[in-house]
This record gives sequence, C-alpha cells and structure tokens, in this order.
Amino acid sequence: MIIAGFSGVGKTELAKKYSNVIDLDSAPYVYDDSDMLDIPFEERKGKNRTLNKEWPLNYIKDIKEAVNKYDYVLVWDREDIIKEYKLNNLDFVLCYPDKSDLVYYEQRYRKRGNTEEYIKWKLKQYEEKLEFYNSLPNKKIILKDNEYLEDYFIKKDFKLIKKGEYYDSYL
Repeated sequence: MIIAGFSGVGKTELAKKYSNVIDLDSAPYVYDDSDMLDIPFEERKGKNRTLNKEWPLNYIKDIKEAVNKYDYVLVWDREDIIKEYKLNNLDFVLCYPDKSDLVYYEQRYRKRGNTEEYIKWKLKQYEEKLEFYNSLPNKKIILKDNEYLEDYFIKKDFKLIKKGEYYDSYL
C-alpha cells in the first residue's frame, strides 16, 4: 500500500518503528543538499536549496522498488508528484489531518525543529491541498483528535512488524 501523507502525520516515526514500513521522504530526491550537510534535516525545510536534476524520475523509481519490498510505502503528497503517481499507475491512499487538528500540527512542526516560515507555509497550504485531495477519487485516511498514522494503523488492525521481530512470512 502506498500512502501519500501530509507533513506531520507521522510517516517517519512509523517507518522507524516497523520493518515492513518505509518512509520515502522526498527531500533527498528533490534537492541536492550537499552544501547543507551541517544543518539538521528538518531545519533545511523552508530554506533555499538546489534542485536535483533527476527529480521526479529518481523518486518514482524508488517507490516502484519499495512496493515490492514493504507492505507500506509512505510518500509525498504534493500535487505535482501525485500527478506523477497517476502517470506511472501507482495506486495510493491519501492521509491528512482533519482541519480541527491543525493546532496539533503546528506543535509537531515546532517540536521537530522546522522553521517558522515552513510552519506558516504548511498551515496555509492545508486549504489548497484539501481542495485538491477532495477532487481525487482515492481512498482517504483522515486523522482526528491528534491521531498519528500509527494510531490509525493499530486501530484498524493493519499488519505491523516491529523492528527486530521475526516472522516466517518475511523469509
């Protein structure tokens, strides 16, 4: 399952905890950050960065490879890359917060070290993305009450394999 998730839904944390989940954060594919390696990753967001000339083909290629190795592939939800998913016949589910939960997302962005400019931009962007999401026929996971993607997975009994656990079906 490919899940295109809004920033802050918990994609990275979910992938850190479970071996059958991968978070393909788009930033290493979109940007050449070789001149910013001394700046923490989350702090780079919102800064002027050099574009990677192989984008978006490098990202689509790795998504296609990851689908064969992981149960859940977590990806970017930006409109232009969603169009690329469709062009490449990648079926995906959208994941985003309920509008009433945006206050939690502002807190999440600050906690992880995002810049104030990035935070303002993300919160402003929500309305535009919501309109776009609603125009798509894809299945949607709408997180509510400060819920993370992991909470949703557990509530819906998704198969999650904690890192270090052994399952015969993965041999």
